[in-house]
Amino acid sequence: MRRLRDALRGAWLVAILGVAGGWAQSGPTPGNSITTSSIRTSGFKLVETLAVDASDAPRKVFHARLTIPATAGDFVLLYPKWIPGEHGPSGPVVDTAGIYFRVHQGADQGRVLAWHRDPVDLYAFHVEVPEGVTSIEAALDYLSPVEGVGFSAGASSTDKLAVLSWNWLVLYPKGYGSDEIGVQASLKLPGGWQWASALPHSSSAGAGSGNATLPAAGAKGNATLPAAGAVAFALASLTTLVDSPVLMGEYMKKVPLQVGQSPPHELDIAADSEAALEMQPQQIKAFDNLVAEAGALFGARHYREYHFLLTLSNHVAHFGLEHHECDDSRMGEGYLTNATQWTLDGGLLPHEYTHSWNGKYRRPAGLATPEYASPMETNLLWVYEGLTQYFGQVLTVRSGLQTPEQWRDQLARIAMTYSHRPGRAWRPLEDTATAAQTLYGAPFAFSNYRRGVDFYEEGALIWLEVDTILRQKSKGKKSMDDFAHLFYGGRNTPPELKTYTFDDVVNALDQVSLDQVSQNQVSQNQVSQNQV
Repeated sequence: MRRLRDALRGAWLVAILGVAGGWAQSGPTPGNSITTSSIRTSGFKLVETLAVDASDAPRKVFHARLTIPATAGDFVLLYPKWIPGEHGPSGPVVDTAGIYFRVHQGADQGRVLAWHRDPVDLYAFHVEVPEGVTSIEAALDYLSPVEGVGFSAGASSTDKLAVLSWNWLVLYPKGYGSDEIGVQASLKLPGGWQWASALPHSSSAGAGSGNATLPAAGAKGNATLPAAGAVAFALASLTTLVDSPVLMGEYMKKVPLQVGQSPPHELDIAADSEAALEMQPQQIKAFDNLVAEAGALFGARHYREYHFLLTLSNHVAHFGLEHHECDDSRMGEGYLTNATQWTLDGGLLPHEYTHSWNGKYRRPAGLATPEYASPMETNLLWVYEGLTQYFGQVLTVRSGLQTPEQWRDQLARIAMTYSHRPGRAWRPLEDTATAAQTLYGAPFAFSNYRRGVDFYEEGALIWLEVDTILRQKSKGKKSMDDFAHLFYGGRNTPPELKTYTFDDVVNALDQVSLDQVSQNQVSQNQVSQNQV
């Protein structure tokens, strides 16, 4: 049997990435490339409290009050800049307003503190903290955009629903990692609204009942009870908080999936009208199948529970954003009731769900930053997004959200699109991944020449080719299903992060193919991108 990497010439590495003689490595060097960390739930170095008032969400305004342990002098607070899953510095600091800092306790409680923005890092706020002050209070408002563009910083609320991304309303001290900070959060909803989130909660206090979780022993900070009528969430790391958006609305439907199976799964839907929530039995069956098929594909689950947070509105930004224990997916109001829209958008939830394994549980080392100020290295997005696109397409068909014929039609469209894209003559696919932060917001004009975020769809073609080669060379005994089990499976665990590099991906493919080959054998074979 020819070695796998020789068989892959021109199909998924040199020809597609357009690199001869090696690839840029993301993260640690080979031999020490995999780092593992569980999501922290205790033992924080400091604990903040965050009280969000979403009463004005129908007016697109969100209010926040934070208490933050502080040190005297020039105390620097950071606003999240690099948002996980958005692959760029997309934190919406421009939409913050009403920012104040005050002394939280003691004789000077309530005293307003002077502050200024850093002249170089516009996401950093310098607060002048007096001697003897150990805790400050911060106030800020978030102004949700009216226009339906962007990711989580795009339009996120209507008069009937809203999606809250906690990173809009968070400040944290410079010098700490997001796993080292605990946050005791609470949320006040508009009257009559329901909510859903993967973030564990300690109470839904209709009259302010319930106790907030106390800070871990040794952590700086004070716990406070939520306001009357607020939801009190359990103490969580800043990492988990930012990774756990809240869907809320006047019209909501909650559909349990794979009932009786562990861990629990739920489809949570908010819409601008009650009629938009109407579902047919076959639709519920397809989502139920999606959970089952994903479990069969990957062989293990790495979350405590999973929530599909689905927003149906014509007045919010339309996109999908992955999280470890949920996804934030937003589509038009007619997704469930319009047959054409149902078919065209059928791949969104499978794509975002796949990210729980590829992107959250396993993540390129260059994207696993310790907080939200460090830049991300995005050159492996052709794996992070491209492979997710492929597995998502596979799950879309296996679950019944689309037919095999509809999937083949999509593949034909993708192949035709990229076979006529002149930008591929000068710009390798890997560069579209490396420059992703500049391409997400690029205009549509000249996109065939400039290229865009092609690592999604062209990346899916790469992994289709890899799957085909594995099946051919093994005479049908091996496929990307085996890779999924090996790379993303193992045992069921709570949220956990295991980083990977390019070499880790190749080594896993070698294990699946039962054929160990050195990377240099492929990197020396440069061929034309037209062979894609």
